[in-house]
Amino acid sequence: MRRVDLRAGNPALSLAASSKLKRMTAWPGDLEHRALMDTAEGLISELVSLRRRLRHGNDVEYSQHGEFADRARGMGEQLRGAVMLARADLYAPAFGCLRMAFEHMLVDRLLFLGRRIIRYVENVEADVWEEWNRRRDNGDEEFLLVTEWSRTKKGRVEIVERGLRSTPSSGLESYELSPYYFLVKQFQPYMGTPSSQPMFDDGISDPARMREWAERNDRIYRTYLSWSSIKRNLQLNGFADEVTISRLDVHYRFLSAFVHPVSEVDSLIYGRNQINVPRYDHYSSELVLLYVTALALRELRHFVEMTGEAPMVEFIDGDVSEERWRKAAVDISYLWFPGDAPHEMDRVEEVNKRAFRQWRNVGSTRTVEDPSQIPDDGVRYYRDPLRRLVKMHSGFTEMTTGLSFVSPWPRADAPYR
Repeated sequence: MRRVDLRAGNPALSLAASSKLKRMTAWPGDLEHRALMDTAEGLISELVSLRRRLRHGNDVEYSQHGEFADRARGMGEQLRGAVMLARADLYAPAFGCLRMAFEHMLVDRLLFLGRRIIRYVENVEADVWEEWNRRRDNGDEEFLLVTEWSRTKKGRVEIVERGLRSTPSSGLESYELSPYYFLVKQFQPYMGTPSSQPMFDDGISDPARMREWAERNDRIYRTYLSWSSIKRNLQLNGFADEVTISRLDVHYRFLSAFVHPVSEVDSLIYGRNQINVPRYDHYSSELVLLYVTALALRELRHFVEMTGEAPMVEFIDGDVSEERWRKAAVDISYLWFPGDAPHEMDRVEEVNKRAFRQWRNVGSTRTVEDPSQIPDDGVRYYRDPLRRLVKMHSGFTEMTTGLSFVSPWPRADAPYR
């Protein structure tokens, strides 16, 4: 009988045998990240069960509440997929899955809670612009949703519109729906470009109409659903300022590296030893779980905030969940996700960087600040979430300033990864 060397990853090893071996071998992360794993899986379970926790009053059920719960469930499934991939030591696909969940969470915040949206119209001539203003001043229904607008010299009009408001009936209160509610329904990701429509000509549809729909579909994405548009509308609705947007960009860039084939990521996610991959990595698995928890927490909180807006719906056992969420937020606070406070290490590094800049600019270090006295908004953000996490497990002493960071979770392999 031929001997198969499982440990060496023999190419004769079948996929089925490999999967069986995985199931027989305990995943190190179950021990090293036990609390983090429990938290992440608990939050995912809450996301996928939100529909069952809604209690509708007055025998009236609003369809959007169920649709929003389904959106949250869909995100929970993405996060569950990321955890499953991490448990198989497939960190690049896991981060790719998190990239989708990251954008999903932000779109859902606009969908659940956004009440304003920015629209653009190009090549608006001066006489047309004057006519639009006249019609708006006269209460033309076509412009009732416009709250403000402006036109550049080149004819580009930027329009801020509010969402549609329901018509009161049978004593029910009127409410406003996010403009994103309709946009998400209208956009068809598989529609194709206008120029590609002849390829789909079925002999029944009007080719000119299909091209028109494709052009409209393309405008919907570029104007409302692209990354730059999502950021603009987060700011418009007061969900993010410029600092928060710049920090969201850090995570968007990092996670996007795992969905484009132009990035070399093995050295990042597995460290220097890439001879036998995929293999377990403490840091990549930890970061996956941190992301899962951070994204799930925000999706849950945005959803619950939505239930308190008109038309309201009761969220069952919300107090119990909120206690768990507060604990989870504390447990992952060292990730320093946008909206949270910097860690002690980030403060020490900020002081060191200030000292380095002093040396570069004036040739000496005049003062060394107290890291604990630097306000949160005075600490510069990081570039690479994974390398930062590795550094947090190592600790360091800077000879120039004499400042040290002692890791709460020291690992002997961190300095060599």
